[in-house]
Amino acid sequence: MVALLGLAWFIRCEHKAWEQRGFFESNGGQLLKDMGVTTFTQEQLDTITNKKRTKIGKGTFGEVYKGLHDDQEVAVKYSTAKSSIRRGKYEFVKEMAFRKSISSNGDGTLGQKASVNEIIVQSQMQHDNVVRLIGCCMETEVPMLVFEFIPNGSLETVLHGPDLRALSLPERLDIAIGSAAALAYMHSLGLQSIIHGDVKPANILLGKDLVPKVSDFGSSKLGLATKEVCADKNYIDPVCMKTNIVTQKSDVYSFGIVLIELITRKKAKYDGRNVQSDFVNCHTDNNARREMYDQDMLHTDAHSLQPDQCIECLDTMAAIAVRCLKDDVDERPTMAEVLEELKQLRASNELMV
Repeated sequence: MVALLGLAWFIRCEHKAWEQRGFFESNGGQLLKDMGVTTFTQEQLDTITNKKRTKIGKGTFGEVYKGLHDDQEVAVKYSTAKSSIRRGKYEFVKEMAFRKSISSNGDGTLGQKASVNEIIVQSQMQHDNVVRLIGCCMETEVPMLVFEFIPNGSLETVLHGPDLRALSLPERLDIAIGSAAALAYMHSLGLQSIIHGDVKPANILLGKDLVPKVSDFGSSKLGLATKEVCADKNYIDPVCMKTNIVTQKSDVYSFGIVLIELITRKKAKYDGRNVQSDFVNCHTDNNARREMYDQDMLHTDAHSLQPDQCIECLDTMAAIAVRCLKDDVDERPTMAEVLEELKQLRASNELMV
């Protein structure tokens, strides 16, 4: 009996190890490791998170737990996505690898490395306003990711609770600028450009001094346009919903809603209404539009900004937001243009610098 139990235990351990090796290879783990991406084992993640002791969030594609790695606080995302989602994502990568292998004198290895480079671009973007990926675990059916820990929650919790706090107009404008900078950077990567696909306050984390960090790339896609819409329906571009095609202008639309939330402190969906529809409908009426502005913000800024200056700044932000929400995608600005306009607005208000 003891021998049989020992044999069963041994077989179980071997099967688990075999399964982990299989997932590691099928997820491109060795290639990512060769390219310098830090990889963790499942056991290491259990140690880092103290066996998922502290849960700090839950998103569309997974649950996030706080951990400690090399004396640094980290956030570990355990994916809860179905395998079909992962397969769809990696099938796209394999397709890109195949296309590139054709153009590399039939060398499939080059094409495979090219696809790994695309994954690295997506998962290790180097930008001050993008959450930094520290490493990943490829031993599971859906890879698990380890990110830098961002201490001040998300814009969602800061604007709407439970981490509700006063936010001045300068702070809100800086959050808008940092978030726009991240998206503009993602869109500017040429053939390896990235569409976030799920821009919303919950996916904008706030670090030290409220520096925004765009996060959660579970819905992100490579390229200038792609299919598979999978995002919060309250922020999805209506054109995208009709065509089932996600583009960079889809991110612009979602950012427009975020900008309105920053201005009004109303959720995208509030009291059974859509904030973007209400705001766009009243935009041409100065009184109606200004009544939607967060009045607490105006009082918060009274010590540093003149009321007229504050209203003028908000009016400009409102105009940018409305342009982002245009039904005709060609009439929407690019994220680079949005960023430039917001930076010019920041610079024109010297008391806010």
